[in-house]
Amino acid sequence: MKIKKFYILLFLFVLTSSASAYNWNSAGFQEISSGVEGDENYLILKDGNSVTIKIRYYDDVPRGWEDNVVELNRKFTRWEYMKPSAIDYLVTNNSCEVLINPSSFTYNNNNFLQYIPGGMTFILYDYGITYNFRITKDNLFVRLNDKFIDEESLCKRIKEAVDDPILYLKKREPEYLLQKLNEVENDIAILKMYHDRLINSVLYLHNTGFFGFGNTPVKSSVIKKVVELKAKDSTLKFDKIKEQLEKEKIDFSNKELKLILYIFYNEFD
Repeated sequence: MKIKKFYILLFLFVLTSSASAYNWNSAGFQEISSGVEGDENYLILKDGNSVTIKIRYYDDVPRGWEDNVVELNRKFTRWEYMKPSAIDYLVTNNSCEVLINPSSFTYNNNNFLQYIPGGMTFILYDYGITYNFRITKDNLFVRLNDKFIDEESLCKRIKEAVDDPILYLKKREPEYLLQKLNEVENDIAILKMYHDRLINSVLYLHNTGFFGFGNTPVKSSVIKKVVELKAKDSTLKFDKIKEQLEKEKIDFSNKELKLILYIFYNEFD
């Protein structure tokens, strides 16, 4: 029986020795306790700001994960607007999940603490950090899920959701995004229409008769063909384009061709 107890204690020691062997004191932490819960090992620490740190990890986590925790903890505890009371780290084979419970969180006179009852979850991957948590406002639950850039950007996102949670949710609905896309396409079509009208007006004003009188519009068939030729070969100049228009028996004048090259391509030769 004593031998069995010895092996159990030895097994527990092996499970927790990896993280315990790390020099947490030199990293600015005070080790409080360690142990095993189910298939997870855990370690309880205090950092230099008296923030309670709980680290949970498995046996197959890669070597050096402790340095990632130290670096993450340094970043999160140096935030300007949010101050943590406790941070929980779950280290797995390919990520590190972080749950932060703030003690205070004030941004531009907005107290965010009341809107984040469940804390904030961040996940460290090889390619960066993402966040995934929800806020509550007016009995609405709004999930915030995106790539983490910096504290300022996240605070602006939280403020947007807090100021108008319904609009925040609506903006992220596929139907809303499709509607906005249609509106943009419609605006582009309107701008193109005014652009085409402006071009035609300029061409009309410059396409005068022999004595400077009798303005006439430049024929759309000529404009279309010149633009088509220039799209195929942007190096084409007046003579080559004129030759091609004559070959295709398109009715045009030299002045019309010069105006098109001038207005559309800023070519004055």
